[in-house]
Amino acid sequence: MTSTKKDPVLVVVQLSGGNDYLNTVIPYSDGLYYDNRPVVGIHEDRVIKLDDKAGLHPEMGPLKKVWDRGDMAIIHGIGYENAPRSHFRSMDIWHTCEPDKLGTEGWLGRATRDIDPNKENVLTTVSFGPSLFRALVLPG
Repeated sequence: MTSTKKDPVLVVVQLSGGNDYLNTVIPYSDGLYYDNRPVVGIHEDRVIKLDDKAGLHPEMGPLKKVWDRGDMAIIHGIGYENAPRSHFRSMDIWHTCEPDKLGTEGWLGRATRDIDPNKENVLTTVSFGPSLFRALVLPG
């Protein structure tokens, strides 16, 4: 896999804890957003507009350039069938992509292994934070 050409890059932003998706990627054109968030909603004049429906929180301004270059995508409404009503089980499914069993491998760990099976690259995956998040776990 060693190469001098520019390989594609996937950046996954995993915001755990108190992240609020609707105040990160804001559906500013939907009146229900403001009806249901009269106090915590981000006012439309502060939203960094991406298109005629959604925009970014003002603190995410640097990502607008990435969006404008076509180097960023936002996938709304990610989910899966028969979602459990348990936050903890849902997080397990999100990190492992194993809805029918308790997974032991993270989906990004598997992707990293599959992208560089011979381990030719010194660095293929980076995680910032106090611990390795479960999607990157790969036993062995």
